[in-house]
Amino acid sequence: MADNMELYERAQALMAAEREALKGADFEQLEALYEQKHDLLKEIEARADTLTRSQIEALSVSARGNDRLLDAAQRGLRAVARRLSETRRAAEHLDTYTDKGKRQDLGPVRSSFERRA
Repeated sequence: MADNMELYERAQALMAAEREALKGADFEQLEALYEQKHDLLKEIEARADTLTRSQIEALSVSARGNDRLLDAAQRGLRAVARRLSETRRAAEHLDTYTDKGKRQDLGPVRSSFERRA
């Protein structure tokens, strides 16, 4: 019984560490936790019959919560990448509209500033 409690507490501690790393956007820590999580999951699978149903359900709830945080982090990173791309494009191209309301790309913006030696 004490054996399953130790396994359960290690799993919950790992889930909590993962949750904090996700909330803090600590991607280096997430990478480090990945290996630990993988090893612990193998151990849980090998000894799953020692955990109680309520322990397994609690771990499942923690895992689903972390999955939601991970999904949110991924959406945030994609949004940042998209915004950076839009900003870069806006700095390089000038989009206008024709008199008929159609979008027109005038191509790269050229500076009228001339440098002389």
